[in-house]
Amino acid sequence: MSERKLKSWVEAGLIDSSAADRIRTWEASHAKPLALWAIIGIAALAIGLGVISLIAANWDAIDGPVRLAIHFAIMAGVAGWLMLQEKSHDAFQEAGVFVLGALGLSFFGHIGQVYQTSSPLWQPLGAWLLLFSPLLLYFGRGWLSALVWFAALAATALSYVGETLDLPAALSPTVMGLTIAAPIIVVGLASWMRNQTVRPYFWLRLQQVSLVYAIIVASLSLISSADSRGIFWDTQNGYGFGPAFAASIIALVTAALIWIARKNKSGEAVAGLLTTAAILNLLGWVFAGSSVMAAILFISLWVAVAAASLYASWRQVFQASVAVIALRLIILSFELGDDLLGSGLGLILTGLLTLVIAWIAYRISSKFAPVEEATT
Repeated sequence: MSERKLKSWVEAGLIDSSAADRIRTWEASHAKPLALWAIIGIAALAIGLGVISLIAANWDAIDGPVRLAIHFAIMAGVAGWLMLQEKSHDAFQEAGVFVLGALGLSFFGHIGQVYQTSSPLWQPLGAWLLLFSPLLLYFGRGWLSALVWFAALAATALSYVGETLDLPAALSPTVMGLTIAAPIIVVGLASWMRNQTVRPYFWLRLQQVSLVYAIIVASLSLISSADSRGIFWDTQNGYGFGPAFAASIIALVTAALIWIARKNKSGEAVAGLLTTAAILNLLGWVFAGSSVMAAILFISLWVAVAAASLYASWRQVFQASVAVIALRLIILSFELGDDLLGSGLGLILTGLLTLVIAWIAYRISSKFAPVEEATT
C-alpha cells in the first residue's frame, strides 16, 4: 500500500488517520521479503539452467533407454512429492501438478526421439490426457492446471480434425462438428463438479476456460459463415449443416446441464449464453455466404455475452464484449465502405464513424458495466 494513496484517502474523507495507521501497521506486519524471494528465484533459475546445460552437453553420450529411465524417475519423484504434499499450500500443489504434467507430455516426445517413431499430434496428446487427466483433475488447484488440461483436450480434438479433414470417408462432417464442439461439454461438467468437491475454485477456473473456448468456436463459426465455402461451411456441396447441427446439440446439452447444476444468476447466464450461441450457429448455416448476415450474427453473439455479463455482474467480461462489438462494427464500416475508401471523402467518413463507435463503446462500458464481478 503506497503512502501517497493512504494520504489521498484521508484527505478525501474515505478513512480517518487512525484507520490509516492501522493499515500501515497491518501492511508492515504482513510485508513479504520480495527482494529475498527474487534472489532465491534467480539462484534456483541459475541452478536449473546449469543442470539443463550439463545434460544437454552430454545428451548424445547417454543411451536412449537410460535417458528414458532418468526421465521416468524424475516423474516418479515429482509424483511422490505431490502425494506427500497433498495438504500443502495450493500454490505448491499447482506448481507440482504443472511440472509433472509437462514432464509427462515431454516424455512422449522423448520416446519418439529415442525410438525414431512419428505419429499424428492427437495420438500422443490423447495418450497424455488418458494418463494424466486423473492427476490434473484431482490435484489441480487453479488457473494453471485448468488451462493446461483443457488446452490439451482442445488441441487433441482440433488436431484430430485437422489430420483427418483430407479423408472424407474417415471423418464425416457431422463427426467433425461433434469433435470440435465436444470440449464445450466441460463447461457443464465443471459447473456440476463445483457442488461436489472441496476444490470449487479449480472447477470454476476450468468452467471459465472452457466457456471461453465455446465462445471462440461460436465466433469463428459465425465469421466463417460469410463465405459459403469457409472453414466450417461448404453449403455449395451440402457440407455445413452436419457440423452446425452437431455443435448446436452439444451446446444445448451443456446449457441444460448447467441450468440443472447451478441455480443462481451465474449459472442462468452461462446456460442462456450457450443456448443463444447454439441458435445463432444454426442461423449461420442458414445465411451462409452473406457477409452482412455473418457480421450481424457475430455481433448478436457478443450482445448476448454482454447481456449475460450484466445479468451475472461480470464486469470485465462486459467491458471486453463491448470492445469486441465496437471492433466488429468498425471492421464492418470498412467492409461496407470499401468502394468509398479510394476517395478522400470516404476515408474521412469512415474515420469519423470509427471515432463515433469508439466513443459510444467507451460511454457504454463506463456507464453500464456492473459494479462487482460475481465469482459464484
